[in-house]
Amino acid sequence: MRKFILAFCLFFSWQLQGQQLADHSPFFDAGFIWNPAMTAAWDYWELGVNYRQQWTGFEGAPRTASISVQYPFLDDNMSMGGYFMNDEVSPITMNNIGLSYAYKMAFGARGTHQLSIGLQATISQLYADGLELVINDEGDPLLPDGENNKISPNAGLGLFYTSVSKDEFDESFVFAGLAATQVLPTNLLLDQFGSEANLKRAMHGNATFGARIVEGDLFVQPSIWVNYSSGNVLNGTFAVLVEQRDAFWGGINLSTNKTVGIQAGMIVNDEFTKDGSLRIGMLGSFNIGNFGKFRGLGYEAYIAYRFEP
Repeated sequence: MRKFILAFCLFFSWQLQGQQLADHSPFFDAGFIWNPAMTAAWDYWELGVNYRQQWTGFEGAPRTASISVQYPFLDDNMSMGGYFMNDEVSPITMNNIGLSYAYKMAFGARGTHQLSIGLQATISQLYADGLELVINDEGDPLLPDGENNKISPNAGLGLFYTSVSKDEFDESFVFAGLAATQVLPTNLLLDQFGSEANLKRAMHGNATFGARIVEGDLFVQPSIWVNYSSGNVLNGTFAVLVEQRDAFWGGINLSTNKTVGIQAGMIVNDEFTKDGSLRIGMLGSFNIGNFGKFRGLGYEAYIAYRFEP
């Protein structure tokens, strides 16, 4: 029964043009998936893997896994990236493949400010198996009675500004970003549902603003990330991140949906990683609202290899 409720909460959020994309990851360096202008914003490339499990108190709760790579072409003032993401709320699965491109423009008296313009192309596969649903009324004509497998292309664009053109520990800076994804209003017709459900892809937007305050080999980074989707679905997350160069990081984030997350990670920089560094992080989350005890805990794991070309 819980699987039925979860699946159809997601299904009807599609119908109402609510949020259709996976939540933004609290790990800052994965932000280019949601804003293409943040692709390899600094002078290093990164290969990363994320896995997130939400609402462990429910069977078939949301699970998201992704692998991504981003690379800066320093001589050409541009960067490129790509990712694969699997987002599942059983029995509905969404697979996304995305490619991103960002062009970087330096400006200001010394050319230290940077504005990036990003473009994104995506292909999404929606798979829904109505035979996996747990139902009470088997004769309901609106319930699905077979498998649906639909593919849909889409696009996104974004802007990202930083007051420095390099990610350096010896200089504090501010940053801001604005992006829109799923800008093409395509439809997905699930013809194996009794009602032939027409799921319209809704445009999503996000904005971020923050600062990095550097003191020697330590920085503190407060920031806010706001998500918006058609249907007036709006939520924001405030985060504070602290990092010691080549050693560790930790942080806390609080969302307007009353979810609290705490993350910690270690940075390995030795002979094993050669000229790069390995970043390994974990995040635990819980909801402090009225339904928090029913949702259960959530967690996210992150591992990435970072290298300066």
